[in-house]
This record gives sequence, C-alpha cells and structure tokens, in this order.
Amino acid sequence: MSDHARFSTDVARLTWAAVKPLEAVYGPKGARLLALPRRWTPPFLLVPASATRSKKSIQSVIADDWDKLSELASETGQIAVRSSVIGETIWDRGTYDTVVLKGGEAFKKKSVLDAVQRVCQSAVGEKVAIVLQSYVEPKSRGEFGNLLRVSKTRDHWELSATSAEGLSARTRFNAQRDRAAREDVPIRIQSGVSRERLFASLAAWLNNELLRGHSQRVSCEWVTDNQNVFIVQIDDEDEDFSGTNPDQINIEAAYSPQGSDGRYFRAAGADARSTWDKLTVLNELWREETADKPMLFYAPFEALTSQDTAGIEADFSNLIGPDGIIVRTSVRAGTEKEPNLPRTECLTPAAAAAWCLASREQLIARGYQPEALAFVAHRFIAAHASAWARAEPRGATVEINALWGLPDALQFCPYDIWDVHLPTRTTWAYPDYKSNMLMSAAGGSWEYVRVKNEVARSLCVGRKEALDLATRTQEVANRLNKAVHVMWFVGCVRPDGGAFNVPWYWTEAHAAERNIDRTAYDVVVISDPTQLAAFKASPPASKRMALELRPTSLDLMRDNEFIRNVGEAAVDAKVPVILAGSTLAHAYFVLRKTDAAVISTGEKDHTRLRRSTTFGKLVRDKIPDRIASRHEAGVTQEVPPSLQPGFLTAKLIEEALEVRLASTSADRKTELADVLEIVRALAQLSGFALEDVIAAAAAKREKAGGFEKGLVLLQTGIAARERESGDVEQNVLPSVPLDRDRDAREVEQIPVLGRRDHEGNLEIPFSFFGFADIDAPRSFNFPEFGLRLMVKLKNDRIELSLSRDPDQLELPLDSL
Repeated sequence: MSDHARFSTDVARLTWAAVKPLEAVYGPKGARLLALPRRWTPPFLLVPASATRSKKSIQSVIADDWDKLSELASETGQIAVRSSVIGETIWDRGTYDTVVLKGGEAFKKKSVLDAVQRVCQSAVGEKVAIVLQSYVEPKSRGEFGNLLRVSKTRDHWELSATSAEGLSARTRFNAQRDRAAREDVPIRIQSGVSRERLFASLAAWLNNELLRGHSQRVSCEWVTDNQNVFIVQIDDEDEDFSGTNPDQINIEAAYSPQGSDGRYFRAAGADARSTWDKLTVLNELWREETADKPMLFYAPFEALTSQDTAGIEADFSNLIGPDGIIVRTSVRAGTEKEPNLPRTECLTPAAAAAWCLASREQLIARGYQPEALAFVAHRFIAAHASAWARAEPRGATVEINALWGLPDALQFCPYDIWDVHLPTRTTWAYPDYKSNMLMSAAGGSWEYVRVKNEVARSLCVGRKEALDLATRTQEVANRLNKAVHVMWFVGCVRPDGGAFNVPWYWTEAHAAERNIDRTAYDVVVISDPTQLAAFKASPPASKRMALELRPTSLDLMRDNEFIRNVGEAAVDAKVPVILAGSTLAHAYFVLRKTDAAVISTGEKDHTRLRRSTTFGKLVRDKIPDRIASRHEAGVTQEVPPSLQPGFLTAKLIEEALEVRLASTSADRKTELADVLEIVRALAQLSGFALEDVIAAAAAKREKAGGFEKGLVLLQTGIAARERESGDVEQNVLPSVPLDRDRDAREVEQIPVLGRRDHEGNLEIPFSFFGFADIDAPRSFNFPEFGLRLMVKLKNDRIELSLSRDPDQLELPLDSL
C-alpha cells in the first residue's frame, strides 16, 4: 500500500502483521482500523502524515477525494475528524483534539480544512495522520479490553459502558468458550443475547482471528446507536517505557541520628513514650531488645510558645540533619487517634521550623488545645514497600495488604493481599494489578507515579517479608490484647546492606464489609472537591449509583475533611462509596465513621484460610484430626444414614468439578481417586461392595457402550426449525459447538449453561456444572420484571443474586 489517502471501502481487511508497518504512515489509530471487518466500523478515510505537513497538501487531499468525503458525511449526517499521531500509545489516549462536522449543506471544504488543521495543531511537534470517519451519535459508548491490569490471561476482558447522561457501569467476562463473531455481518444488538456474550464474541474474534500468533493485549473503543455496535478504535498494550519499575528504585540506607536534646525538641525517653501516641508505638510495636528501632524526637505545642524559628531550625539541624526531616502531629496517648493529622514531606531544617509554627497556629485556630498536641520528628526512612497488617489476639491468621512505595497510596490504590497461617507458617498470596504508587522525589517531595505495566501484577512483598510482618503483628495484638491494624515500612536497608521492616503505627481493627459486586453500580468518580460539589448539586439518577473515591492529589489523600465529605454525601444520597484502597488503611476508617457503605474492590470474596467459616459439607473421616493438628477449631457432626446420600451426592458433584479443574495428570489422578472414594461410600451405604458396582458397570458397558466417543444426545429446542418457529429462545449463556461436519442447517449448538423456554421458565441443565467457569458470574435477564439473576458456580456450591436491570444506560444489550 503506497503512501497516500485510502478509503475503507477500497481496501480489504488486513492482518495484524500487515497493519504494523502502516502505523508509520497512518499512525496506529488509523492503521489499526484497516484490521477490523468493514461491517464493524463506520466508513473512514485515512490521510497519511506526509499529507498533513502543509496547508496546500491537505487542500489537495480534500479536493481529490471530495466526492467520497461527502459520501462519508452523508452516511450518518456527520463526520469526525480525528488525529492519528505517529508513535501514539495507549497512554496518550484522549490527549489530542477531535472535531465533529455536520454533513449536508453545511459540509464545506473550508470547514474540513479548518478541522484538520485544528486537530494537527493539538499535537504540536508530532507527525500527525488524520482519520475522517462517519460519526455515529452514541446512545452509549465505552471500552472493552483484556489489558494486563484486567487479568493475567488474555481470555478475561473488562467491559465499560457510559450512557449519554454520563452514568457508567463496568463488568468482566471470560471469552474462552465463546464463538467468534462473523466478519461479514454487522455487530447487531439482538434479543436473547446478553451484553457480556455479545462483546465476548468480539473478544473471541480478536484473540483467535486477528491476534492469533501475537502476544498483544488490546483495548477497543465502541459506540452504539442502540441498533448496532461499532468499534471506532483499537489500541494495543506495547512495552511501557514511561512507567516506574519499583524493583529498580534505589532505597537509601537508613540513618539513625545520635540521641540528644535540643532547645525545643528532645529524644523520646520513657516519659514521652507514655505521653504521646506516635511515641507510645515504640513500646507497643517493638520488643525492647529488637534492633533497627527508629530514633524519634518530640516537642509539645506548649513548648513552642515563641516564634523562635532560628532555635527550632537549629534543633532540626543538630538532631536530625541537613535534609530528609519528617514532622508529624501527635495526640496524647489514650485519646482517640485521629488519622491523617498534618504531617510533612522531606524538609530542610528551615522549612521544617516554619511548618511547625504555621501548623501550630492553624490547629489551635481549629479548636485544638495546645496541651493536647505535640510534634514528632525523625529522619525519612526509605522503604521498598508499605503495608497494613491485621491480627487478633492469639489468632491463627494474619492478613496483609501491601503496595510499593509510601503508605498514603494504600488508602486509594489497588494492592496485594497475603494470608498467613502462623501455626503452620502457610502463606497464600492474592496479587493485584497495582497501577500507581507514591515515592519520594529527589527534592524531598512525594510523587504519585504510574507503575511500569509489565511488573504491575508482580508481588511487592515476598513470602519471607510477609511471614515477618505477620509474626510481629500477631505479637502486637497479643501484647495489647486487641485486634489491631499495624502500618509497616517494608524492605528498609541498613548501612551494611541488610534488609529490615519497620512497624510505624497502629489502630484498633475494624471489620470490613462483605465485598459487594461493584459491577452492579453506575459509577461517579470523585477525585477532587469540584467533582464532589457537582455530584451534590444534582441528585442521583438511579438507585444503583455509587461514588468512586479516587484522589490523585497527595494533599487530598491526607485530607480527612475531604474524605469525610465524600462519605457524608454518599450517606445523604443513599449510595455506597467504591474504594480501591485497603480496608485496613485510614481512608476506609474515616468513611465508615460517616456510616457510609463502602465497597472495597480489592477485598477477595473468599479466603483459603479456614477462619470462622461454616461449611455444612461432607469431609473425609480424618479431616477433623488434621484441623486440630493445625491449631484450628473444627466443629463436626455425624449425620444419620438417612441423610448421608444427599451429602454424598453433593460431594460427588464437588469432586467432579475438582477433576475438571485439575491442571496436571497427577492432580487429576488424585481428584479421580476422591470421586472413587465417594462412589465406594455410596455403595457401602446401599449395602454392597465397590466390586459389585464395577461388575455392574462392565455389564452395562457390554450392553450400551462407554463414553469414549463423546456423543451428545440432542434434545428438543435446538433444531433450526424450532428456533425459527419461535417456540424456543436463543441460549442465554454460552454454548458448545458441535461437529462442524454435521448439517449446520439442522443443528448448530448445544445449550450447556442455561436457556429460557417459550413459557419463560429458566432451564439450567446438569451440563452447567461441566462447562461453567468457577467464580465467573453468568447472568439471566428477565426484562418483563426488570430483573437480572446472577449465577456463580463455586467449587462446592452455587451462588445466586438478584439485581435490577441497568435500563438507565439506554443500552439494550442485556435484554433477552
């Protein structure tokens, strides 16, 4: 393809490999449109970057192709003029201008020229290609993608939808078992096809047709006019050169000043440690003989009665050093600990002295008594990561939430979870995609930075560190005889190069709420007071709205009043607050004090550690003894023989699912042994031996055969003539393709995950257990009632939840 303008109707769909070289001509945004089926995207014209270097060359393209440009504008009545910058990445999305022009009599060559020049000017200094595309007025729009932040596997996708009113909703789906959409037909919104399954068919095409043999993850922008869905942009997730790799950040060795007293600031002695809360932690969090205990200094507000800036500066300089000075505000021990009281970043002695005097006046003006507060100062402690850990007195398990960098970000950013079972020293890690972190900048300030994409899902705290944090947090809980949350600096460095972990702060533990499904809500993001004020000025448009607290300013991360205002606004509007940060950190605690319902997106919905969990399921006879050997309390009860068949049948299904999930031949052999053991128990309960069952199986095999051929008996409701008559509706959930050599006109698929018959009854066949993904929710929609039934298969049960259908999105992709 030569370096000149190209219309979509003149070019056949290209492969992904063929598109890559053209990105240097038409930019990635434009070139990748050539890889999409022509029925899936509005018609377009690509103008190469070489033609946008001068006004004259742009005029030439417009004049040469005016007839087809007019045709593009008349297709939908409007045309979009978009940039396609050479070298543009997914991180640049939304940076450059887009201009929409009306067709008809208002569509003039000059208006197109002006629009192209405006778009080019928005990318100053860049080589810019242009996409002119028929503009579909969106009733709803959004994105769907399988980026690394979504999942480790390419078959897991996230779908977002935003209505014309600005309400948004997100959901996730697995496309592994979906059939790829056909390239030769438009993407139509169909009755009987759920939103997830429609986009899953597109995802299956992207993975198995377009990107087969390629490792790319992609994100696609889409719009709909409520009849068809159109893909208008496709971005790939290339190597990220702009993000920070936390493992490659240099951690400065810790520095411990010599303990002494100044004019105002003094070393934290025994009396001070029993007086001020940020000093009592030296007794509460540390054993007396423990090494690496930090050196802290304090000055009561009452001691700073004069404006002796020079004297305070001299204290900082003599006691702590020429830079890296951190000052925090402390309350008296025994009073309520108020989180996020004023504190500094790294300061020089002069700046720290000025800050102390200014902050003292501000806090007293807010009503604090001078005798109730003190400043605590120390030298900055560099750490690889930070964590909050939760433990109960004499408990067996400790939960740890961790993120790279400074702990303030743990309040609002995704994080990893560790579960540690101390009696057995067993650990389980739940890594998440950690998009951002706080780190110390060269000048002493804090920087909120994006984490390098390819490392964002790796664990930020290792098993050895997790065991140390868990052991010492449990000691704190035992010593205080309270359930506690302890904040940690993880991976600090000694002068000799050795690593150590520093407990820094603790609060009494608060219970986290159940992890409610965030996909059931229309989300309004609150990043600053302006967005909060806009929300409060307009009442919620639906009962399914939620506020997502996502401050990016460090000041707002520490601003109790802002966090409290968000919680109070949510309570007034009777909506929950979505929080990506740790439920062990301060922001969650502040929100809960407003009585706001908090949805934590990071909390796992189950634990692999047996806490106070009620099971009610059959276990092997020696399991209670094994539980006791791990220092856990297990409650068992023998059921009478009349009830055992029911429990055994349920266990048979559970173990059969374990066979399907087994990833190795050794594991599969073990799981099959469990199935055989249950069959043995059922036989014994019926009064005969396992050998009798095996003999009966051999006789039946001789008569009717086994199951080696994989034959499936086709029941009613799947033949094409019945579907055409309207007696049976299309499958609600994914289906399994049959042998393609069979007559496709008669039989196309077998329903395996559920359908609704002509009377509206919901049918879920037993094959649901064989094909449904564990922990993957599937939806059945009842538009006549405005309800959606979510069915989730667990390894030992089925979860059902009922919710209102999101009709306010004006996106009829969920209806049957």
